[in-house]
Amino acid sequence: MTLGVWPLAVAIALTSVLPGMGQAQSGAELLFEECSAGAEPGLAARCADAALALHALQGGVGLVLTAGGALPASPSTAGRRLATQPRVVLDGGLAWASVRHPDLSVPLTSSGPSDQRTLIFGARGTAVVGVFEGFSPFPGAGGVFSLDAVGTLHLLRVDGLDGAAESIIGWGGGGRLGILRESFSLPGVTLSAMYYQTGSLNYGTTGPSGALIRMRPRATSIRATVGKDLLAVGISAGAGWDEYNTSGRIEAQLPLTVPPGPQLFGEGGGGPVDSVVRRHYVFGGANLTWLVAQLAGELAWVSGGSPAPPLEGNGPYRPGGMELQGALTLRITY
Repeated sequence: MTLGVWPLAVAIALTSVLPGMGQAQSGAELLFEECSAGAEPGLAARCADAALALHALQGGVGLVLTAGGALPASPSTAGRRLATQPRVVLDGGLAWASVRHPDLSVPLTSSGPSDQRTLIFGARGTAVVGVFEGFSPFPGAGGVFSLDAVGTLHLLRVDGLDGAAESIIGWGGGGRLGILRESFSLPGVTLSAMYYQTGSLNYGTTGPSGALIRMRPRATSIRATVGKDLLAVGISAGAGWDEYNTSGRIEAQLPLTVPPGPQLFGEGGGGPVDSVVRRHYVFGGANLTWLVAQLAGELAWVSGGSPAPPLEGNGPYRPGGMELQGALTLRITY
């Protein structure tokens, strides 16, 4: 197997090793039940629109937070420059993810909310410090059980999501554990575990025929990365498992009568309810090195979020399907 093929083969194999975890029921179903209790059928369907949108966007924001992992296309830990001086990596760039969701940006029409695809993106900055150099069990093999500390900051632009409230700030931290540091003859292999959270996100409309969601996303991400330099370009691949949590609320309103008689409105709501979405994915990346600087890019193919709520709203949207996630960054190593 050539050097250009084996990282992808390893990445595919790793998907069977990463956690599958239990299949906890999505909070979207509980939100729907609270919102639609005793409601007219039309309002119940509007509650389903809101619950499905929360489930979808919870996963979409989580994907942007975890895009690129701790360091995109970086298969080795930072290590130490000298015995008394840790190596420091500063990394900054863009992260993005695509997400399908019911369109809550306008009041409900007779055709129902459209099945919309939105690109959510944001700036990301990361600082990595080599904490432990690791062991070298034999010549040419080093960085075994090496350790990095990681801190991240995100600024997510959700104004492309019509009806969403401005930008939100995210932050996170975690660590990278070296299994093997890249050398002339061996690839780099690293495991990472990260936790992220953001400020509050509101999306939708209020008033007649409106629906609104409120959430504060959190994400946990576990990744395995393997890679090797090929002259000036390094290639990498891997697999990951993410869990997105939020404490969410939904609101819905729908006219129950039409003019010329007195107009009555049905209103429903639910929350706060803890909701969980899990996704796994494979990714590939590459980096180009100039002295102490690297330009790195990564693209991931992400499974549909689970557990998927068996809800049907007014529109054609149904949960599931593949999504894309990516990051492009520039980093400097000291």
